[in-house]
Amino acid sequence: MPRFYLIFLIFFLTTSGTIPCAIAGKKKQQPKEETVRFKGVDVDSLIRTICNEKGTSRIGGIWTATNDGATVGIVQSQAWSRITGTAPPDKERNMAEQWVIVLLDSPDPILQPGTLMGWLSPSAKRNYYNAYIFTKREGNHLAKSRHFILHLIDDGHMTMKAIRKGIEINPWRFLPYMIRGSIRYRDETPRDLDGFLKKWPTPHNPHTPRYL
Repeated sequence: MPRFYLIFLIFFLTTSGTIPCAIAGKKKQQPKEETVRFKGVDVDSLIRTICNEKGTSRIGGIWTATNDGATVGIVQSQAWSRITGTAPPDKERNMAEQWVIVLLDSPDPILQPGTLMGWLSPSAKRNYYNAYIFTKREGNHLAKSRHFILHLIDDGHMTMKAIRKGIEINPWRFLPYMIRGSIRYRDETPRDLDGFLKKWPTPHNPHTPRYL
């Protein structure tokens, strides 16, 4: 009888140890949610459908970035979240009017259509928006959001300016006054040349006019 108990105990220990390992192995083999969420979905058509149903205002629609040619869609955050299940981080959600920036086409083949690029809300100043846009890629998704100000100049043009925060050290201040006065660093590049050109709905003054 003790021998039977010993065999049963060994069988129980070996079986209970292999079941969790098998389950854990299955979990590791499952693809990440970000890579399959929009598989087979025409994100461009989805953006247009949401805009047609919920309205675009002036900010909503499909835009092309001037710096790299990427195409993004801007839609209402609640409508996008209700359909796709993706939304800004919990700490960034609020009761104010909020829009999300969704990637439609990118020169980077790793980033897939439907990737959440950022979110924005209107400011107290007309045609200005507080935006938080991801600026770092980690694998097949984006991370590390940065604060930008978007200025909607008209129906077809929108500029983007980064907000700088933090301590800044000017090394020129460490030089003697006589030398400091004769050496100056100049950079006359405007800070608001980067931005977006509206692609859809076609604005009243498109960047590339259509000729009849």
